[in-house]
Formats: sequence, structure tokens, C-alpha cells
Amino acid sequence: MSAPDRSWTIAPTILWFGVALGIGLWWSDGNLDAVADRLTSGRDPDAPGTAGPGFTGAPVVVAEVDPKPALPPDTGDRSHVGALEDVCVDGTAPSACKRWGMDGFYRAMAETKKRKLGRALRVSWFGDSVIATDAIPGRLRARLQGELGDGGPGFVYIVPPHRFCVHEAITRSSGGGWAAYAISTAQISDGLYGVGGSTAETHDGHASLKLVSGTATEIELYYLSQPKGGTATVTGDAGQIARIETAADTKQPGYAAGTVAAGTKKLDITTEGKVRLFGVSLENTTGAVVDNLGIVSVNVKSFANANAAHFIAELGHRNADLVMIMIGANEAQWLSPGDKDTKEYQAHYEQVLAPIRKARPDGACLVVSPTDQAEAVDGKYPSRAVMPMLVEAQRKAAHAQGCAFYSTYHWMGGKGSAATWFRKGLVGSDFQHLSRKGANKMADAIYDSLVTGFQRYAKP
Repeated sequence: MSAPDRSWTIAPTILWFGVALGIGLWWSDGNLDAVADRLTSGRDPDAPGTAGPGFTGAPVVVAEVDPKPALPPDTGDRSHVGALEDVCVDGTAPSACKRWGMDGFYRAMAETKKRKLGRALRVSWFGDSVIATDAIPGRLRARLQGELGDGGPGFVYIVPPHRFCVHEAITRSSGGGWAAYAISTAQISDGLYGVGGSTAETHDGHASLKLVSGTATEIELYYLSQPKGGTATVTGDAGQIARIETAADTKQPGYAAGTVAAGTKKLDITTEGKVRLFGVSLENTTGAVVDNLGIVSVNVKSFANANAAHFIAELGHRNADLVMIMIGANEAQWLSPGDKDTKEYQAHYEQVLAPIRKARPDGACLVVSPTDQAEAVDGKYPSRAVMPMLVEAQRKAAHAQGCAFYSTYHWMGGKGSAATWFRKGLVGSDFQHLSRKGANKMADAIYDSLVTGFQRYAKP
């Protein structure tokens, strides 16, 4: 007699094991974002390749924490506002400085408060997976909009480059076949990624965007004009908003603006033929927006994959008042003190900032350092030895390019602070991705520095 079929007894066991594992990861990491990256990230800390931040298991023992290093003294002038270190770009800082790096943003903020800017105040935030989840940019967006008014979601990807690239003000869906490319994931040979470092192409595809919070009365579609390009049609609740022919003799950026009927919550984009899109701006005529331009796996070298002239043109068109950059979580895993890449890190970071400064010479840029990170060493979890060097290289690169600098690393406590934050439930067991509580704490600190800096700028 043949053995009885026991497969039915195995399947439930596997199922329950999977459920228990998922709950355990959720509990230890503190949020879905960290769990998601855990399941998709590489494990080799020596490989600078395409995986997102690596992850270790939840620690049993954490390293002792060194005393918190002091931030630069806040003397009440423009040079230091909490962890935000501004840079004098014209004159001698601080007493005789004629122009500071953050002046472009503060000036736009002043005009916004007076309703004289003529558009929403724009902040564009580039970053890796720490930013891509939208937990930190989303909180800053909420705080700025609470102060200045609802400017809309800002620039969003129509088809995101990774399923963990999220925007909390919208939901997205698509069908008909899209190929998404990004500077750090699947790359495209022409290097034309638009302002957000990502592009998506389709033949007869469709996509939808739904606002889940806030409003938008103006849209602008960012697309690629190209040989044999097809047609894209944008419709809202009240009907067609724009119909765009994307055919052109050569590849070049294209933009199509339209007005959205009041109360519109859903936008549909349908295409005929080959169409390539970079994203869409969803804004109001006043208020503030924070663009989430974070992409999973981005590191300091990824930006070189974009065509520089195209990137500069797209940045110039977006016309952000403040460009923020927070990268370093990925390269911190494979940089080591004294190695060649670490010594050259400042130069690579300056190459990231150069096109931003060229595209927005009158705007402001702010480099935000990565948080402290820990690694497993002999059963303990001390800070990665390279962190102080990485942060200092970013600081020097920022000031060399006329950008302000925000040391998240020192603000959170410096060496050993990742372990402290983990014990307090502010960071996941990967020691990189913040919990919602930690993300709120960080975004609030940046917001407070921006507001205080503006007050000092506006003070007679």
C-alpha cells in the first residue's frame, strides 16, 4: 500500500511559520519599510553593487555609548542653527557675510508668507531608501504645509522605480506594461532620467494617481520628446486636462501644464504608442511642497549615471527653492577608514552637488548626513568606524559647493548613538532605517532648524 499523502499537514506548518516570521520582523524592525528592505537587500557589506542597505539580525548586546559629542555652538548668528551649519558664499562668515548658502530658500519662504512667490514653495529631497519610504520627507511636508499652507504633493513618479519608493499623499496604479529605470537600479543607456533620477516607458500603457491627502489645482507632466514618440492623455474627474504629442526629431525634455478642477482626487494617464515619462508635478498656487526623490540603493556614485546636461536642465525647470540630499547609508557599508574610495569620497560628493549648484545658482542646497550606523563585531554592535570620516567628507563637499550642511550623525549623538536609538525604538535592527517615531523626531529637528534659520534671516 502506498504511503498516505501528508502534504496537507506540511503546508499549514509552512504558512504559519511565514506568518510568525513576518510578525517577528515587523516587531523587531518597528515598521514595514525596514522589513521590506530587509527582504530585498544584499548581505555582502564589501560589495558596493546594486543592493540596498544591508541588514543584520536584531542584536542581543549593544556596544557601550560614548558621551554625546557637542554640536558646534549656537551663538545666535547665521552660521549654526542647531545641527544646521550654513556656509558663507559671499564675504567673511559670520559677521561680514553678504550672502549665505540658505538665503535663496529663506527669501522664497518670506515671499510665500506674503503670498508674493506666485507658486508653491518647493523643496526637492534626494536620497536613498531612508528617504524613499517618505516617512521623513512626508513629516517635513506636513510641518511646512502646516506653517505655509497646502502646496500639494509636489513632484511624484508616475510609475516608481522601486515598489518601496512611496509618497504618502498619493496612491499609484498602472497597467499595460511599463519598464521603469533609475540611476541606481535598472539603468537606461541614454542616461536621461529626468529631475527625479527615474524614468518609465510604455507602449499603450495606462496609469492612475489618487490623492489621499491634500489638494492639487495645477499639474505639469514631465516627459521625453523622442523620435516615433506616441501620445499621452491626462484626464481628471471633470474630463481631459491635457493631450501631449511626444514625437520629435531628437530626444529632449518636454513639459505640459494643465489646470485641475477643484476637488479632483484622481488623475488618469493613458498612452498611445511609445511614451516615456519622468513624473508629474501636483501643486497649488500657494503653500509648500516637498518632493520625495529618494530611490532605493542610491549611493554617491549613482548620480554619475545620469546625463549631466539633461539633469541640469530638468533641475532648472523644476526650480526648487531648496534641494536636499541625504545619501551615505549604502556606501557606509563598504567604505573603510584609509581605503582609496574613502579618501576620494569628498570629490565624488562634490560631483553630486556640482550640477545642482549649476542648475539652481539662486536657490539653496542642504546636505543632510546619514545617521549613525552600527555593525556586528564580536557579539556587539559598535558604530561603523568610517562614519566620522564619511560625515566630515560630506561636510567639506557641501561647503566647497556652497551648500549648507546638517549633521544628523552629531545631532543624534555621534558615535554609539545608533545603539541608543535602537534601544529607544527610534531605529530598526538594521541600525539604518528609522522607525516612524525616529523619522518624526529627525524631520521635526530639521524643520525647527529651517524655521529658526529663517527667523534669523528675517530679523532686522
